[in-house]
Amino acid sequence: MPNPTIIYQAKQEVFGKHLRAKEWIEYSGKLTVYGRKTNPVILKIKTEIADSFLAEIMDDHKEFKGNSVTEVYAKLSKWLYLREVIFQN
Repeated sequence: MPNPTIIYQAKQEVFGKHLRAKEWIEYSGKLTVYGRKTNPVILKIKTEIADSFLAEIMDDHKEFKGNSVTEVYAKLSKWLYLREVIFQN
C-alpha cells in the first residue's frame, strides 16, 4: 500500500496552564493533513516540560487523529482539560 499524500504540514506550539499548580506547560509538534478518507488530520505532540512535577503526570508523546483540524484540536483540548490544564493557544 503506497503512503498517503501529504497535503499540508505545519509546526505547532501548544500551551496550557495547570489549574492547581499555576504552572505553564508546553508541547511542540507537527500537524499533518493527508489526502485520505479515514482520519486525514494527525497532530503529534511532544512535551517541552523541563523541571517540574507536571512532567510526571503529563504524557511525553501524544497523537490525536480526526477528520478535521477542529476535531483534532477538540480532542487535544479535552485531553488537557481531563489533566486539569486550560488550553491556551
